Amino acid sequence: MNLERLKQEFSSRKKGILGALASGTDASPKGSVDKQILPIMELLNSHPGAVTTSSCSGRVSVFLEGRKQSSTTPALRQADGVDVAAAGGKGGDGRWLFVTHDPLSDDILQESQDDATLRTLFGGVPSEPAATEQLGSLSSETRYVHFKFEPMILHILTETLEVANRLLTCAISSSFRESGIVSPLKNPVVAVRTMGLAFDAPIGIYDPERNIIQRFMEPSGLRLLMQLTNDRFRENSKRIDSLHKHLLSAMEVTDTPLESKQLRAARKRTEGIDKGRQIAAIRETRETEPEDPLDDGIPF
Repeated sequence: MNLERLKQEFSSRKKGILGALASGTDASPKGSVDKQILPIMELLNSHPGAVTTSSCSGRVSVFLEGRKQSSTTPALRQADGVDVAAAGGKGGDGRWLFVTHDPLSDDILQESQDDATLRTLFGGVPSEPAATEQLGSLSSETRYVHFKFEPMILHILTETLEVANRLLTCAISSSFRESGIVSPLKNPVVAVRTMGLAFDAPIGIYDPERNIIQRFMEPSGLRLLMQLTNDRFRENSKRIDSLHKHLLSAMEVTDTPLESKQLRAARKRTEGIDKGRQIAAIRETRETEPEDPLDDGIPF
């Protein structure tokens, strides 16, 4: 496939993607773009050689697995009228009980809110502590309830491999170390991701006959997971900020220009804010430090 055709295909796909974003169309379960990642998306989408295709700024969720295939019965298919899911899958009535893209609030972490917290985390499904004998009778059909944290993930369609490689360097430099390039011979897609912050903890099993969750841990243990989640959110935010700064820096390189007028304006705004903060910090330091009578203000 020649370069000119690749450029035409990229241009057509980017136009369609940006048109869908402008109309508010979003195929994610949430139905909208996460606000935490908007600055990076706007930065990338204003560049002529890149466009974001999917994104998530990071989320915490409680997920109920779907019905599973029994090891003692013949294979079931959707054609048989029974919907089943693979391990951890969303089919067979698998669903999110709770999901948010923001750090968990103080209210949900308070010890006095145990009952309310459990109702929130389990999507209104009642829960009770699991008995020891129940934990000894788990099978391949058991439906687990998972507490998950998933860090930021971003997919970027690029016009050329040169642009893709520069964006990949930015991602890895910002600690998104599992990032990579997909379909390098066509319009390359840069997958920005990290697994170091992710975790998945089973916290209970589901009893469909009684519609109840049998918990593996007490509310105090769940609060510990929630506190860990907020720690991961903070680190995730640092990496997102780092990626934004690396992208701004890469886009001002002159030998392979990546900076459009809109990107230059965004970079200048960021630089202006940073410079203003530095000046304010210097002034504050001078106002609080005692004056040196031998200091004439001239640097050595």
